[in-house]
Amino acid sequence: MLPVLTMARKSNKVWWLSPLLILVGCQEAPLVQSVTSFSQDAWYADSAIVVDVDVQDTLAVYRVDFQVRHTADYPYSNLYLFREIRSAHQSEYQDTVEVRLADAQGAWYGTGIGALKTLNLPYKQAGLRFPKRGVYRFRFQHGMRDEPLRGIRDFALTIEEEKPE
Repeated sequence: MLPVLTMARKSNKVWWLSPLLILVGCQEAPLVQSVTSFSQDAWYADSAIVVDVDVQDTLAVYRVDFQVRHTADYPYSNLYLFREIRSAHQSEYQDTVEVRLADAQGAWYGTGIGALKTLNLPYKQAGLRFPKRGVYRFRFQHGMRDEPLRGIRDFALTIEEEKPE
């Protein structure tokens, strides 16, 4: 009798999981989803991450996120990034940001099991609007003094249109 009870519980879980899978499967794909992996977990300062985005809808607001995946061997609690967005004619936005990867006691932020952690961050707190149609170039470069910067495994950029609620 016990196997029947176990089977009933499993099918009950599948029943709850099915609507979730349908909802997730029906979401629109992001405008951009780009992942850059670093050989031997080493990011060289002259290896800028460049992602070109073709924007056609200038009325839309876009959510821009970036993800940093690092190993427990990363020697610092922070990461400085030089960030820039360029259009065909000019620099639209440029800044330097400090990404906190760990707290003061050294506990890593982000998700992950074991020695690999992933931190997901918004590019800006508010969504981005692009003033003109065309190709925009997102550029990221680390601003740390180490050459190469060890312990960084991947860097990802995701851009998706925000839907009004």
